[in-house]
Amino acid sequence: MSLSGYQEFFAGSADQSTLRGDASNEYGVDNAGLHNGQYTRITANYSTTLDSGIDVSGVLTISSRDCQGGDTVNCNVVNHNFINLSGGFGTISIGERFDAGAAMLSRMTASGPMSEPDGNQLHAVYGTTDGVNKYGSANEVNYASNALKVLYLSNVYSGFSFAVGFTPNSGENGTNVSGQATSVTNDNWTNFNDVLTVYGKYAMEMDGVGLELVYGQQTGNAGQFNGSNYNDLEESAYSAKITYAGFSADYRKNEADNSGYIKNGQDGNDEGTSVCAQYDMGNLSVGACNMETSHVDTSNFTNTTETRTYSAEYNLGGGVKVGATYFDHEEVANSTTRTDMTGLAARIAVGF
Repeated sequence: MSLSGYQEFFAGSADQSTLRGDASNEYGVDNAGLHNGQYTRITANYSTTLDSGIDVSGVLTISSRDCQGGDTVNCNVVNHNFINLSGGFGTISIGERFDAGAAMLSRMTASGPMSEPDGNQLHAVYGTTDGVNKYGSANEVNYASNALKVLYLSNVYSGFSFAVGFTPNSGENGTNVSGQATSVTNDNWTNFNDVLTVYGKYAMEMDGVGLELVYGQQTGNAGQFNGSNYNDLEESAYSAKITYAGFSADYRKNEADNSGYIKNGQDGNDEGTSVCAQYDMGNLSVGACNMETSHVDTSNFTNTTETRTYSAEYNLGGGVKVGATYFDHEEVANSTTRTDMTGLAARIAVGF
């Protein structure tokens, strides 16, 4: 068994010129200062081999601030508790872990320098967005959810691989919840039952150029709440990534349409798109991402967000990294700018 850990601290400041559509005042919504990171944790890994030749491994992660105090944004995201059974048949994983989309899709919005904007640390700097309208999701439904599940990951055959995940109840996070939770947030069904996720991936390399193509779909059952029936989950997501020497770039999109919204309503057309690029040169990494979301509301108006990040990170060695992200975030509802802000966030992170 081995133990590893991770700590991070943030500092930054933001300039928010528009809040909830009002640009007539200079809003000082700025949480400048030092902030604890959301992903500080201790992780235990173990492995053994059975007499049958099957490899058994497991992960148990404990976060220092999971859902404590004001840190409630990423509840149940950091903590993992699962086992893996691996062999010539591939890998079967059981427990609290991410689903097939997190395992297969290219997601440089999370893996690039500073891990932003998917890291969701920038909110500690700007603090406030529209909070009224719905704008769609930047990732597939249940992304980064560690609801209890069974996940199968195939071995790679001539560049091809696939993954299948099954989550009986996406509201079950090890708290002994029985049955389907009738959870509706912002008029959107949030905890689907019997979620089936299937992804396929092809990877190749030729003359130093690498290419990864991924496509997947997930389905799940919704239900009824306060007399209203909600649409079942039907979503597709895909990504493409290219690499050459120290350069990499990807494109990713998720399309959930009206999944989780009231049947026969106008809400829907939920989409998220990201385009990212990164260049690594020695201990220095620089990158940029543009992430967009869209949603059509009950009045048939289109709401959109756009987040642009420019990041740089330097590896000091010994597991210590320092970096900074400049970001620009905008939310538009029915052609009216509801949120407009720019800011800078810096991080020191230590892995041990």
